[in-house]
Amino acid sequence: MEVPLTALLIPPDARQDPGITELRYPADSVVVLAGIPGAGKSTLLRRLFPESAAVRVLDSERIRDRWKPVLGPIPYSVWRPLMHLTYYARVLRAIRGGGPLVVHECATRPWARQLIGRCARLSGLAVHLIMLDVPADVARLGQQSRARVVRPRSMAVHSRRWPELLDLAADDPGQVVPGAASAVILDRDQADLLRKITFTPRPDH
Repeated sequence: MEVPLTALLIPPDARQDPGITELRYPADSVVVLAGIPGAGKSTLLRRLFPESAAVRVLDSERIRDRWKPVLGPIPYSVWRPLMHLTYYARVLRAIRGGGPLVVHECATRPWARQLIGRCARLSGLAVHLIMLDVPADVARLGQQSRARVVRPRSMAVHSRRWPELLDLAADDPGQVVPGAASAVILDRDQADLLRKITFTPRPDH
């Protein structure tokens, strides 16, 4: 089932039909794939957008994977702040470059949501949210499978904030990311069925 932009979300009905296999957005869009650590965001992005894909995809895990062989024995906790700084600098630069763009973001950091929303508005791009809703215990298993477990205190913050974000997205996506035009909430099974995220030019008027 293909879902055009106009059918993506009319709040508060944010949860999608389980049979959806494609989501479509205008080309002048920033799509934010959100979810707590371990939800499966990077896995979904790798499946839908391989390295050869034409659409620009920004994923902090890809930066981490490139840096790790070089930094090797240095603990991740030491260089994590620099990696995050580098990632968000790239996100802002990419947004200023125009759409389409897909951004990996946990969305539980208010400052990051504000940053993305304001930069998109200044760049004339619409923001659309795809929220991958996975229980915390399942997300922890996802972290263990990638051999990178989030600190318990940090994970507790992510897990506490996430349900609030879902409620906000269902009411008005703009409460999650300023200016967001739509939100789609997918559970793990629905995400597994998703085959494509495509971008189409807006029709000329």
